Amino acid sequence: MRCDFSGRVALVTGATGEIGAGVAAALLDQGATVWAVDLRPPPRVPGVAAERERFVQADITDAGAVADLVARIAAEDGGPDLVVNAAGGPGSVRTPVDEVRDEDWARVVALNLDAAFYVCREATRALKRQRRPGSIVNISSGAGRTYSRTGVQAYASAKAGVIGLTRQLARELGPFGIRVNCVAPGLIRTNGTRDELARLPEERLREHLSGVALGRLGEADELVDPILFFLDDGARYVTGQTVSVDGGAVMLG
Repeated sequence: MRCDFSGRVALVTGATGEIGAGVAAALLDQGATVWAVDLRPPPRVPGVAAERERFVQADITDAGAVADLVARIAAEDGGPDLVVNAAGGPGSVRTPVDEVRDEDWARVVALNLDAAFYVCREATRALKRQRRPGSIVNISSGAGRTYSRTGVQAYASAKAGVIGLTRQLARELGPFGIRVNCVAPGLIRTNGTRDELARLPEERLREHLSGVALGRLGEADELVDPILFFLDDGARYVTGQTVSVDGGAVMLG
């Protein structure tokens, strides 16, 4: 998808992951200044404009660190006016609910829901101060729209919370010209899921794919264009929406 993000300033969390890295590279390629945020440095992508790429190593589950980050972006580049909350992760899988430890629950909810809230809050504060419109895209999951087959109670709950947060913020921030939308991936082949997929018995994988209309797993780069659509001014009358990118596993009216 070709867009013109020239003059725009983007904040992408989870920039080391394949989805976040793909979005950051696409935004750079299409003219944006991109602040890539993660606990680990993202891979360098050949062919993108390095002079418009900023990397910050930060823990976005720390509200103070997020406030400092957005204040720095505003001071140095006047943004962000585009935000992608791509950070997240399921934690342990297939743990019975009666064996889930408090600290494991809290860690997964902090990464997947609390961090998204902190980023949305600080970006909103910056946009309101500057009286600028903006676009925020949150990343949920098919587990947040239905359930997970891998027993990730905290992850499914947090990702459902991300969808609720998206709707609520879209309603609240619409009068300020700030759009908030959400993408809910299905089972996507990434570095984070390849080991789990390799351990999955063949019959379990076939069972999963039987519920996917397109009959295959998704690839990380297939998330990029739906995210860019929400960020682009071509979607300027779209807010509060969650789109499943899952090959037709979840079909909601």
